[in-house]
Amino acid sequence: MATATQTDAIIQQLIATYRDLNTRVRNLSEDRLRLRNGDKPSVRSILILMRDDELAFAQALKERLTGVPMPEIFENEKPVIGNESTEESTQTVISQFGTARATTLTLLRGLTEAQWNESIEGGEMTILGRVQELIASDAEKMEQINGLLGAP
Repeated sequence: MATATQTDAIIQQLIATYRDLNTRVRNLSEDRLRLRNGDKPSVRSILILMRDDELAFAQALKERLTGVPMPEIFENEKPVIGNESTEESTQTVISQFGTARATTLTLLRGLTEAQWNESIEGGEMTILGRVQELIASDAEKMEQINGLLGAP
């Protein structure tokens, strides 16, 4: 069972990821963020993955909590918060990630302790488990970003 202390720590971890992106990445040049080194991804491509993961997570959580599925017209498309394109600046990608993360945080803050232990997406994984996976994914991607940019 998720305790209030545990959920507070989780919320703080989710906030810290966005804060780290803002302080570590946002002010770097677009050229540096798009730079690829051999077969390694660019910082920008990692940020796009983070944004897309967050959008999907926020949408799945919203559907789980409200019971209202996304319209079928979007079935084969990623959730959107605006007019995402492949040509937008990395700073815009970070902002879109932040908007989606804010949605996730708002939804999570409204959960009861019991809801944290309910399943999401019709599976056996609980909301708590899914959030822990999201935090682990964030940590992995931030490690990749720090590796590409050098130690903070």
